[in-house]
Amino acid sequence: MELALQRIDRTRLLLPALLCLVLLIYIPDGLLLWHDWMNVEEFSHGPLMLVVALYLLWARRPLLQSHDRRGNWAGLVFCILAAAAYALAIKAGIINVRHISLLLMILGLFVVFGGVTYGRYVLPSLVLLPFVVPPPAFLNANLTYGLQLLSTDMSVGLLRFAGLSVFQDGNIIDMGTIKLAVVEACAGLRYLYPMIGLGVLLAMLFDMPLWKRGLFVLLAAVVSVIMNSVRIFLTGAFAEWTDTAVSDGFFHLFEGWVFFLFSFAVMLAICYLTLTKREKATIGGGVLKVSVPEEQREEKPLRLGPVIGAMLLCIVLVPSILALRNIPPEIPERRAFNSFPLKINDMIAEEDVLPGVEQTILNMSDYFLGHYRDGNVPPVTLFIGYYEQQSAGSTPHSPRVCIPSGGWKIEDLSEITITDGERQVPVNRVLVTHGEDRLLVYYWFKQRGKYIANEYIAKFNLLWGGLSSARTDGALIRLTMPIETTMSEVLADRELTGFAQELFKVLPAYVPD
Repeated sequence: MELALQRIDRTRLLLPALLCLVLLIYIPDGLLLWHDWMNVEEFSHGPLMLVVALYLLWARRPLLQSHDRRGNWAGLVFCILAAAAYALAIKAGIINVRHISLLLMILGLFVVFGGVTYGRYVLPSLVLLPFVVPPPAFLNANLTYGLQLLSTDMSVGLLRFAGLSVFQDGNIIDMGTIKLAVVEACAGLRYLYPMIGLGVLLAMLFDMPLWKRGLFVLLAAVVSVIMNSVRIFLTGAFAEWTDTAVSDGFFHLFEGWVFFLFSFAVMLAICYLTLTKREKATIGGGVLKVSVPEEQREEKPLRLGPVIGAMLLCIVLVPSILALRNIPPEIPERRAFNSFPLKINDMIAEEDVLPGVEQTILNMSDYFLGHYRDGNVPPVTLFIGYYEQQSAGSTPHSPRVCIPSGGWKIEDLSEITITDGERQVPVNRVLVTHGEDRLLVYYWFKQRGKYIANEYIAKFNLLWGGLSSARTDGALIRLTMPIETTMSEVLADRELTGFAQELFKVLPAYVPD
């Protein structure tokens, strides 16, 4: 009996050994995450969450005194899924999936060695950490543009309610004496991400139902958006009533910090009011309250099958990941856009240049912007943004979220097909208006020779394509034509369709198949 217990104890020592091995594999990804925590304000609360997660592990350590046999094989499945997701994320260049796969791998290893009991031990700490992992760049961009417009709309409504004269043009708030631009930094993500993380932490401090924990997280998100709009409103109001300088510099920064603390206090008060008297009495308990049922206190022999499987997986994972990281990205040969044809469909182009700020935000490898003109029809503006490697921060931004931020309103959005020889190309058709002005917009994505209309399908194609190719290149192609008062939509569609069909003939040389 004593020999058996010694054998079991030695087997359990494999858990910290495998955890150390896994953490060594993930060191490069951890350094990338730390860089984001130190340099991206939206995730500057990351070190705090890491400290809290480590404290939760320490506070819940009594659960390590016992383990059970429930879910051991499920833990091995978690490990396999984590390894597959990590390998795929390396090939596709999606950094945040690597971070999430680490959390899943840790959970899987604990469940393999200790069943549900060990899973209970580590899960609360792992739940905190995804809220400090930057989301995919395209989701972050969509959320940024959406929150920019929402914050602008709400702050303009508050300014008008206060009796101030204000004109809104997209994300620009024109108050006559001053114009406020609700830029990306004012979108509210610097409030939203930390507030949601703190909302999750707050939900763990009380003993309450799971649905109420979810309510705390939802309230944190709602309060952050509302308070960010109030902050923009006060910036505009003070600028109107006092001095325009208050909207810049130290006051703007100080106001942001004060409002974040005030927002957290408001969220804390609202959440506390939703608690029952019994739930309020459990403050400081929640996940910190640890109990092991009597029937689980007696340790049972480990299942060696899942343990051996986890060992083999980790041993194979090390050389596999090293090999994947050393595979050079496949960047296809192409012509640079400085030689792009300036005559398409009998229309002559006037080249243009994007502002430096937009070039920085889009972070493209190469781009073309030109206005093709013909005396008989309105000009067609062609924009092509090319990315030789799509990764975090280098990915096309969807026009459907960028267009409203410029003050344009989407009147109609549908998917059509345009013939390219024998191929049917899916294209997004967007009709937008700004006062009496109207624009017809066609846009689509091209990745590894495949034409895609939906941006989410494009991202899935990028991820799935990583299984069979080292290419992650892609491009956004957008055509824009103003619709004059004497011009019908049918004629505008005909002109853009004809232009697109001619464009398909020259595009492969610059955006490779």
